[in-house]
Amino acid sequence: MKIISMAALVVVLASSVLQSTYAATYTVGDATGWTIPINNTDFYDDWTDNKNFVVGDVLEFNFTTGQHDVAEVNETAYDNCITTNPIARYTTGPASITLNRTGEYHFICTVPRHCGIGQKLSIDVRTGPSTAPTPADYEVGDDYGWDVPPSNSSEYYPSWANRYEFKVGDSAVFNWTGNHTAAQVRNQADYDNCNTNATEITLYAVAGVRVPFTTEGFHYFICTVGTHCEQGQKKMAMKIVSMTATLVALASNVLQITYAATYTVGDTIGWVIPTGYTELYRNWTDDKNFLVGDILVFKFTTGEHDVAKVTEAAYNACSSVNTILTRSTGPARITLNIIGDHHFICTFADHCAEGQKLSVEVRNGPRTAPVPGTSHNTTGTPPSPPSSASSLVATISLVFMSIGIQMTGAVAISHNHTVCHR
Repeated sequence: MKIISMAALVVVLASSVLQSTYAATYTVGDATGWTIPINNTDFYDDWTDNKNFVVGDVLEFNFTTGQHDVAEVNETAYDNCITTNPIARYTTGPASITLNRTGEYHFICTVPRHCGIGQKLSIDVRTGPSTAPTPADYEVGDDYGWDVPPSNSSEYYPSWANRYEFKVGDSAVFNWTGNHTAAQVRNQADYDNCNTNATEITLYAVAGVRVPFTTEGFHYFICTVGTHCEQGQKKMAMKIVSMTATLVALASNVLQITYAATYTVGDTIGWVIPTGYTELYRNWTDDKNFLVGDILVFKFTTGEHDVAKVTEAAYNACSSVNTILTRSTGPARITLNIIGDHHFICTFADHCAEGQKLSVEVRNGPRTAPVPGTSHNTTGTPPSPPSSASSLVATISLVFMSIGIQMTGAVAISHNHTVCHR
């Protein structure tokens, strides 16, 4: 049996807050969804209390098709639960509605008696950008995980890090097998000295740990197994392999500012078994240009489908063994955070073989910012460039912020060379 130990891998995660015009997506009712409230007719009023809705934000109404719907109505119809002549009505769940103007919005369920017992929502939408982009999870090392780099290459993790732009709210996920840890140390000095003092570090000893970035700046992680950090070695069964201590500086480069597009997989069809047409999702990708940071939204009914990211071999064979990640609750949002091919399948029996599978190629390149108040790309059309003065100011601010971030990152990387060769 192979015993795997962790070598001296040190990851410096630099995250920066990018204040820009990103739309926020709100799931109405959160985990409860869009349904009849139980013994609380004010449930949806209470749900809005801590939220500030702005133009460009999106409301997701999660409901079972045939049991509920959602209709936008005027204030009189809202107050009196009048279901005739709605402004708009959506009968297929989940439904996404973009808030594209300021003022009040009123929504009800038109199924008899549902509105009267609390299935209604009223919100006030204001002008102004939502500043927080959708948080993303980054698996350290991607499919390879938190381990000795292939061929003991000290460039593996730096190359991995250079692909990403980390922000407050994002998370690092450390996956490993065998005897490893991920420990977050306090500062550069603790990193330099491989400080494993239990009272001065935050230790994560269980594989798959998700570590959120709650502050901007540098975040330092080491392995605390044995003296690996000091000695730079990885011990495998019957063989000792030397490995240089690795410093990965994740510095956000915002000189070329990019904005994410959101694509609803299959558009109005959603994520289902194609009817008599196994090439549906292959053809759906034909006119699309996927970039790092874009988001795929898989709309499906929970319990009837799921979506799993898999390797190319598993995609071709429709194998659901050892998936990279699985989302079982619909709708599922997955951020395309690396360049290259991404493969997705439904793991339910025979669904993949019948065409419920998707492969996309992701490239690196800029996309201009979305205009607040326009549709938030739910069907995959790239956003238009901003024209407002506020967007211009935000862009200029980002450029100057990036200069400071890159200078800090350069100092950290320069210092790393000294550490690695001491």
